[in-house]
Amino acid sequence: MAASNSAAVVGNASSSLSLSVTKKYDVFISFRGEDTRGDFTSHLHAALGRSSIETYIDYRIQKGEEVWVELVKAIKGSTLFLVIFSENYANSSWCLNELVELMECRKQEEEVHVIPVFYKIDPSQVRKQTGSYRAAVANQKWKDALYEAANLSGFHSHTYRTETDLIEDIIKVVLQKLNHKYTYDFRGLFISDENYTSIESLLKIDSMEVRVIGIWGKGGIGKTTLAAAIFHKVSFQYEGTCFLENVAEESKRHGLNYACNKLFSKLLREDINIDTNKVIPSNVPKRLRRKKVFIVLDDVNTPQLLENLVGAGAEWLGAGSRVIVTTRDRHVLKSRGVEKIHEVKEMNFHNSLKLFSLNAFGKTYPTEEYEELSKRVMVYAKGIPLALKVLGSFLRSKSENEWDSALTKLKKIPNQEIQTVLRLSYDGLDDGDKNIFLDIACFFKGQKGDSVTKVLNACGFSADIGIKNLLDKALITTTTDMHDSTTDSCIDMHDLIQEMGRGIVREESIDNPGQRSRLWDPEEVNDVLTNNTGTGAIQGIWLEMSQIQDIKLSSKSFRKMPNLRLLAFQSLNGNFKRINSVYLPKGLEFLPKKLRYLGWNGCPLESLPSTFCPEKLVELSMRYSNVQKLWHGVQNLPNLEKIDLFGCINLMECPNLSLAPKLKQVSISHCESLSYVDPSILSLPKLEILNVSGCTSLKSLGSNTWSQSLQHLYLEGSGLNELPPSVLHIKDLKIFASSINYGLMDLPENFSNDIVLSAPREHDRDTFFTLHKILYSSGFQSVTGLTFYNCQSLGEIPDSISLLSSLLFLSFLHSNIISLPESLKYLPRLHRLCVGECKMLRRIPALPQSIQCFLVWNCQSLQTVLSSTIEPLESPNGTFLLANCIKLDEHSFDAIIGEPPPSEVLEDAFTDNYIYQTAKLCYSLPARSGKVREWFHCHFTQSLVTVEIPPNLLGFIFYLVVSQVKLCHIGCCGSIGCECSLETSQNERISITSFVLDKNSMLIHPLPFEFMTDHVFVWYDGRICKQIMELVKERRAISSGDPKLRFKFFIQTRHNQEAVNIKECGFRWICSFEEGGCKPERSREIHEVEANVVTNKVEGSESNEQKETSHLKAEETEDLSYRLEEIMHIGFGGDRM
Repeated sequence: MAASNSAAVVGNASSSLSLSVTKKYDVFISFRGEDTRGDFTSHLHAALGRSSIETYIDYRIQKGEEVWVELVKAIKGSTLFLVIFSENYANSSWCLNELVELMECRKQEEEVHVIPVFYKIDPSQVRKQTGSYRAAVANQKWKDALYEAANLSGFHSHTYRTETDLIEDIIKVVLQKLNHKYTYDFRGLFISDENYTSIESLLKIDSMEVRVIGIWGKGGIGKTTLAAAIFHKVSFQYEGTCFLENVAEESKRHGLNYACNKLFSKLLREDINIDTNKVIPSNVPKRLRRKKVFIVLDDVNTPQLLENLVGAGAEWLGAGSRVIVTTRDRHVLKSRGVEKIHEVKEMNFHNSLKLFSLNAFGKTYPTEEYEELSKRVMVYAKGIPLALKVLGSFLRSKSENEWDSALTKLKKIPNQEIQTVLRLSYDGLDDGDKNIFLDIACFFKGQKGDSVTKVLNACGFSADIGIKNLLDKALITTTTDMHDSTTDSCIDMHDLIQEMGRGIVREESIDNPGQRSRLWDPEEVNDVLTNNTGTGAIQGIWLEMSQIQDIKLSSKSFRKMPNLRLLAFQSLNGNFKRINSVYLPKGLEFLPKKLRYLGWNGCPLESLPSTFCPEKLVELSMRYSNVQKLWHGVQNLPNLEKIDLFGCINLMECPNLSLAPKLKQVSISHCESLSYVDPSILSLPKLEILNVSGCTSLKSLGSNTWSQSLQHLYLEGSGLNELPPSVLHIKDLKIFASSINYGLMDLPENFSNDIVLSAPREHDRDTFFTLHKILYSSGFQSVTGLTFYNCQSLGEIPDSISLLSSLLFLSFLHSNIISLPESLKYLPRLHRLCVGECKMLRRIPALPQSIQCFLVWNCQSLQTVLSSTIEPLESPNGTFLLANCIKLDEHSFDAIIGEPPPSEVLEDAFTDNYIYQTAKLCYSLPARSGKVREWFHCHFTQSLVTVEIPPNLLGFIFYLVVSQVKLCHIGCCGSIGCECSLETSQNERISITSFVLDKNSMLIHPLPFEFMTDHVFVWYDGRICKQIMELVKERRAISSGDPKLRFKFFIQTRHNQEAVNIKECGFRWICSFEEGGCKPERSREIHEVEANVVTNKVEGSESNEQKETSHLKAEETEDLSYRLEEIMHIGFGGDRM
């Protein structure tokens, strides 16, 4: 594609970037008119035009000074020169001066190319200035220029059978030269390599099948730019090409047939005019089937439009054809059967800074005084190329004060150019989906998807399909675990898209917030409620209490808001001191009956208004409120599904809820004055969770009938003296939490559910003796999960815990235990042990061989962890984590990761049965300087590493060091690991991810960690080894040379993606002496081999282009029994902890 056209392609509204091309022409042709004007040169010029190559050619016979000035300007404005050396070329001083000028231009600009074409003349005649070129010897400049040009790589017409073949080869080389330049610009400066390489692998250029792939993502993310980069790189290989830009906009403006005619005309190189899209002339698809074509359809917004343009796909196009479709709507692709879809991810910090700097400073890094300001832009744009480009251009040449002012202003008033592009996806939604989008943008970002869906469904918005539509249009994302789609995910949204949504709401009434549909800004909420300026337009109010001072409301604050369906006064950051800052000196007379969600944490009311009719209410949350009684009498609650009254210390009774048939969750925990729970709650037909823990005044739960749908029952810390007899026989009960008391001895013999035990409320009781007795009871023999929570009066655990032969999971949380019992090692089925926040714990004994997950965190007195190497673990899988155990002694540290396993373990360590199963071993400890690093021969401070795979690789072991951090969440929504990618024999790049910690690492909940010091994570993943080895074997079977493997280490946390920093990372090869073949055999010797490693700087690194080469030293004489054992010890030894 021509340079001018290239800029147009990527400069439209749907594109996020533009190509910085200053040259006016792609090609300049220098030729002798009388020799080739009428045949060869004219044919070449026409072929260049058909390939969309912008070409300068001067057909004028008359020459002069004005013409020469124009000619020099054209030479300087060209990227590539084709010099047609013919018989009489050197007889023209004009041609020779032209040659001197363009050769001089080549010397001055590295990107300029000169390609000689020797047309019916021998190259030596030009090089040596013989024959008709002898006259040029008289001028040294002419002579030098001819000599230099003749020595360049070019074309000789005598080697071609026809001129057509010669011209085709010239076109290919020209395109390659131009595409190299454009592709360098795109890849080096503007796009994320991960996106680019992923799309390349989906295309499978070498395959002869017809492939249609989709590039999908939000507006401004760089879809058009990526498509253009690919198009420039590979289109020269195809017989027909077309980049059809702005398809949706052009079709809307000119009709559906316009795009079809433009596409077919371009591919068939003639004017095609189809009157109706329903009848395509049979000769069109027939001719297309004979051509290998490359098509880009940019910004397709409906399935019908895609159908009209691509038709039957494989049936319309010739073998080897490729079609790229860019769209904001994934449904467009899926509805037409497009299976190969790449979702464009945000640019990483490193590329973002380069793109922004290029637009702001004209170079790929910011000047020193603007570094911190540039980082503020990175935080604002969050990897959206459009925002980076627009803001860079806007801030260019402005002072530091102007930058600061502009960035501060952006928090209140978004950039209109960015918002216009992002809004296109919103404008395509129907009214229901628009409401869902605006609710999420204003209220529900970061909230759990299940709860949001329920509330929105209650509002009549068909949220199940609506949320899916928003996902398809890339307007929202979810944090669903990649391995488990059933996880209750959180709904997320890019900050700029959220800003766009909120901007739409502001536009409803610029000057009067009370006239808008949704309010969230603390100052505006305060103004509307304090001054009583609300109107019927308001549908939702969400006030983050931590962002505002005290607010005083009148008793009629909500009287003018009859359409209010969402009301929330909440503190999402856990600052409960601020949630009691809403005052109602005269009480509250009115709440709208259309409320679906009422979340009023710290509500000062003693009860809800008597006029309130909660028939439409789905969720009621009033944590830490002053409420004594919700309401009087029995309310009709046909839609209510959840009540949360946690910490309402004045609440005295829980009302009759018999008219709440959908109620699933009731949390009235830590309501210390609560003395009565209406029996109707206990028999609700859909009740799943009941939590009365910490209700110290509650003496009984009276009900003859308990709901059989109950799954979680929390009674610990309450005033109950005995267990309700019927509750222990609920068939679906999964978790039962109770204080340690003799009533637990009444558990039925087949009670196999999880139990949570806490210390009794009266700490003077002999908790240890009571626990000892109940562990002997028959009801505990079938228990599979046991948690000791908040057992402050329990200093030790009875040895009788070893009687729980069915126990799979054991946990000690927030307890004062000093040591764990030695008898733990006799629990034959124990797979998981968690010890958290046990500040007094000093010693952990040997563990049973069945342990697969051992998690210890914030046990800051822990010094000793015993080790035993009597027997290997029963399973080669394991996760072992000790976080913030900063007093762990040297002996224990070595015992965990330093002691060699027994010889029988080594014998089995690298057999086929081990490596090629799903063995996975992971552990983490507070880092000790040099302790782990010395075991790895390849370590880096970069997160991206590319290596050549040694010929006898069996596998590898990863490690990374995490820096000290304030807070992060690891588990359900966060993960630590390494992405391994390898190019397959089909030129596809396959990526496989190995997690050291994630939801599937047997972490029950996301664990909040405040890393007090650096921590090291080390892991081996047999699944990764197996898959990589199979790919390597496949590659080596068809090609020579060792393939390259890329490791990308990463940390993702639940909320703050920048909370954790990778301080160091690396890996260790596991290799065999034997050459040829990757599968290990029993007792094969292991060694490390030399391997070249090229690293890329970690995202955000100050150094831009530096590369390093490291070597793994061969240590073939080192004994096997003193090698991998330090790293693999916990997986093969006996009692590792």
